[in-house]
Amino acid sequence: MMSIPNPVGKRRRIPLTPLIDVIFILIMFFLLSSSFGVWRPLDILLGNAQTMTPAQAKAPADVPSVFIVMRQRPGAEEPTLNVNGAAIAFEDLSRELDRLAGLGAETAVFVPARGAEFQDVVTILDEARTSRLRKISLHLGR
Repeated sequence: MMSIPNPVGKRRRIPLTPLIDVIFILIMFFLLSSSFGVWRPLDILLGNAQTMTPAQAKAPADVPSVFIVMRQRPGAEEPTLNVNGAAIAFEDLSRELDRLAGLGAETAVFVPARGAEFQDVVTILDEARTSRLRKISLHLGR
């Protein structure tokens, strides 16, 4: 009888250890590169030009509104804040907003400086949100 050699040969098994190592490295990469910060949404009412209804026009005059204006001085590193016309430091904003809310203020209008840092705007909006004010409006100038 004649013997014919098998050209296919034996099947080799693929070792799983290197494959598991690669998968583990990929998992570690994605875990370390992702951010675990808590994202909190800020509800912002953007100011726009619209007419007032008669009910809005007859709002009580004794309820003060809070106007927060950010100004960027030329050459200054940090912007300045004015709350109802009075200059105030960033650190004192929350305390001042709580004081005005205690006097009956319910709404605030925030006007950021042109070219203001986004982080400064978000910090001020976050401070206003954590105060006792009920509504915060963001007015963006043209």
